[in-house]
Amino acid sequence: MTIEELRSLFSDMLSKDMRPMLCDTEVPLYDASVPCGNPTLCPDDFVETVLLPKELLSIHPEFVVTVKGDSMKDAGIESGDAVKVMGDTKPYDGDIVLACIDGEYTLKTYFEDEEGRIWLVPQNEEYVPILLDGSKPVKIYGKVKEIMKTAHRVPTKLCAKAVKRALKAKEVKPKISDAKVSYAFREIAPMITAARLWYAVYRMMADYSVVEVEDFDTFIDKLKTEVPHHEHIPLKVELQRMAVQSFAKPVKQWKPDNAPVKGQRYKSYVDIANKTEELLIS
Repeated sequence: MTIEELRSLFSDMLSKDMRPMLCDTEVPLYDASVPCGNPTLCPDDFVETVLLPKELLSIHPEFVVTVKGDSMKDAGIESGDAVKVMGDTKPYDGDIVLACIDGEYTLKTYFEDEEGRIWLVPQNEEYVPILLDGSKPVKIYGKVKEIMKTAHRVPTKLCAKAVKRALKAKEVKPKISDAKVSYAFREIAPMITAARLWYAVYRMMADYSVVEVEDFDTFIDKLKTEVPHHEHIPLKVELQRMAVQSFAKPVKQWKPDNAPVKGQRYKSYVDIANKTEELLIS
């Protein structure tokens, strides 16, 4: 990227209330993973540097280390993250610090109790706080100034579920009045020549929230109220037996090769369901 292109990019970002910063200052990156668990050996030398914006750095020496383990997960620090440590600063209660204990180092929360004892406290109940009782030499390198999160890939299944929810939310179905429901029951009744065919009516009414999914009792009660003398009033178990394979889903997702009935019988269920929809929304 040329200087002119960079200036143009910064100008465009500023016009959109963004705050671009140029990574122009080298900060040491240590070739060691700070364990958010039990302490491990401290590194002696850094092996490379990372570039950070000068505006984000303080007058104190700073360096970056990567993190592994989960003992600080409740503080938002996860394995694979990097943390920017500000050295030569006095820690206070609640500061997350990088400490070296008897030649081993760890990342924990600094805490002084009422008796003046100093603890390094993990942010995960599965780990035990470490008491700094003077039995081992301790050096606190500095406190964590910033957590630099690792960008993880999101499972595509989660994306697909989110898209499905969004699409479903867009499917705004009209509110069906009681009068429409009564009309639909009476008009569809002559098409029902077997008790189980009422499942097609139930499923479409469930799709339009006239009844709740799997609330067969309410559907049968409505049916008995509207056409009490129909010769094919279904039992609950008869409707339940039809709620399998693609028939367990909304009518629009029914498939002839994955349905509990085949051929002309499948077509009859589809025709009754479509007729029910027509009566409900006409």
